[in-house]
Amino acid sequence: MSVIFKIRDKIDNLDADYVNEISDEIFKYQPFFVTVLVGYHIDVSPEELEEIMKIYFLIWEYFKQNKNVKTKKVTEAFFENILNRNIQMLKYVDGETEQHEIQKIYVNDLQRLKSKALFAEIFHRFNSRPVLLKMEKPLNAIILLGIKSFIECFETI
Repeated sequence: MSVIFKIRDKIDNLDADYVNEISDEIFKYQPFFVTVLVGYHIDVSPEELEEIMKIYFLIWEYFKQNKNVKTKKVTEAFFENILNRNIQMLKYVDGETEQHEIQKIYVNDLQRLKSKALFAEIFHRFNSRPVLLKMEKPLNAIILLGIKSFIECFETI
């Protein structure tokens, strides 16, 4: 069983003690990461927040073995820089009219990810979990873009 599947199973069977423990751990090492997660409660339903929380925990469990994730904090400025790069890529794609060129841009962008299996699992969750499927598409896209940006932050610190 792959690492991603083991983490996924752990996340899907979480209990209150695990949520408290992992939340404290994330806040200790990556306070901005957990702050963004908590900030979603304004824009999403409690059920959507639970699914997003599981995704954030999945990301944390995946990256926490990387010592840099526990010694170098992702700052708001660093995250915004990566997020803005992703937004610029989307704006560029929005101006493209050729479908094969759009696909090429997305493929090239995703090829840069070192954690393709992690992102694939997250993308699968967004496309298979009933709660996330019902989420408003613009909000869904914004959250997924932020998640991708955090993955890129953790890959580069």
